[in-house]
Amino acid sequence: MTLGPDKTTCATELREAMRAQLDTMDPPQGGNVDNPQVKPNFDALGDGVWRILTQDAETISAAAQDATFWAFLAALRTEIEQLRAFDAGLRSAFAAWDPTLPASGATLKAAIAALTVPAATPTAPTSLSGRIR
Repeated sequence: MTLGPDKTTCATELREAMRAQLDTMDPPQGGNVDNPQVKPNFDALGDGVWRILTQDAETISAAAQDATFWAFLAALRTEIEQLRAFDAGLRSAFAAWDPTLPASGATLKAAIAALTVPAATPTAPTSLSGRIR
């Protein structure tokens, strides 16, 4: 469940939690949360909770909360470093190439063939986990 764009979801969840609590009484009193005079109170509580979660809270994601995402970032960083090394190797091979010397073409071809091509880009996770603190 998401928080939604406003207090509605939080107010509804608070109202239903209170209904469940009041229904444990004898006789059950859960219907009291449907009183039109009570609705503004739950809306105000829902608004407060919604603002805490969407404006005041700090969201974090670290390996402890989302190991999959951080493993993806580490693999992506490795790929970027491999691409940089590949680029440097290409630049070096072409810098050493002299098109006026016939043997230089073979040297260029060998230098390019010797480069390590980075592996496939890692698959990105489909979601991000974290926690609010």
